[in-house]
Amino acid sequence: MRPTQKAKPPKGRVGRDSGGTPEGETPEALREVTPAARRRRVFVKKFQFSLQAMRDYRERLLDEEKGTLQRLKAERDSIEEHLRRLEGEFTGISREIQEKQEEGTTIIELKKLSAQLDNLRLQIQDQEAALAKAEALVGRQMEKVVAANQEVSKLDKLEERQREEYRHQVSKAEEDRIDEFVSQNLVRMAPAG
Repeated sequence: MRPTQKAKPPKGRVGRDSGGTPEGETPEALREVTPAARRRRVFVKKFQFSLQAMRDYRERLLDEEKGTLQRLKAERDSIEEHLRRLEGEFTGISREIQEKQEEGTTIIELKKLSAQLDNLRLQIQDQEAALAKAEALVGRQMEKVVAANQEVSKLDKLEERQREEYRHQVSKAEEDRIDEFVSQNLVRMAPAG
């Protein structure tokens, strides 16, 4: 044999150590499978939730609603922060007016500070109205999130029920397969009589 040639596997029988069968023949176990036996075999497919697409859609909606809720809460928090800042300025100017009145100051200076107070008062009123509106929007959005969450929860519970039913069917199929196997072995072992 030349060094570049590879040895060809022998034709005919395959050795027992390789676990093979004679060429052209099928193993005993495969020859015994009759069409009736094939029909009796139960192949259990992997569990698949029948409403998975609906659940995915509802979950996407829930995520969108949660995102909207977070955005609305951030807007509300921003309004609250702005309102606190305005109230702080209002308190500061009020103190300044009191101090100037006690020390004595010009009427022009007092009118200027009073105009600033009036301006802040109007801004505070606007921010309070905006805050009330933002709180209402957050409340409505929270209701949407709760409703969307309930829809997803319903589908989760339905999926769990279907999964339990699937487990029950798999268990039943396994029991049937074992019973059939045992009964076939008993029939084979029974003396021909």
